[in-house]
Amino acid sequence: MKLINLCLLIIGVMHCSAQKDSNIQQIKGKYFEGYIFPKTYTDFIPIENATDRFTPQQEDILKAEEILNEQLANLNRDLLNQTGSCPIIHKKLSKYKRQYIGIITENGDKVVWINFVWKKDKGVLKKYGNEIIIIIDGCSYYWNVKVNLTKGKLFDLNINGSA
Repeated sequence: MKLINLCLLIIGVMHCSAQKDSNIQQIKGKYFEGYIFPKTYTDFIPIENATDRFTPQQEDILKAEEILNEQLANLNRDLLNQTGSCPIIHKKLSKYKRQYIGIITENGDKVVWINFVWKKDKGVLKKYGNEIIIIIDGCSYYWNVKVNLTKGKLFDLNINGSA
């Protein structure tokens, strides 16, 4: 099953294309789509323990998505801010668009920070291919997580609260 999912991701990611006016690159897979922000993107809040940045490549995103799919349900077992009309993130993963930023930690590990934006939020999505979207509140319609590519580990799940 994992091999089939990985093959589908690889086939889907072939639809990668660059943004017109920047080095921000769009990436699409069968079950995900998003934008890869380059190392040079400067409008970004620094991440703790980051010593440098890198521009994730397609294979980095495929690996990050595979780790995400394998480990998210367990990491999300507390279902924080996922009650009422707020979606359970690991059950609705394909309903989110992503933003990817590469980080090098002080230990030299490659980490991909993934920001998730609900696909149906048309107002926010107008900007999502041009800048990192930071939303306060909005429950599990907006969240982010880190994937340590070096260690193959999903960690630091942050799900927005509700106002």
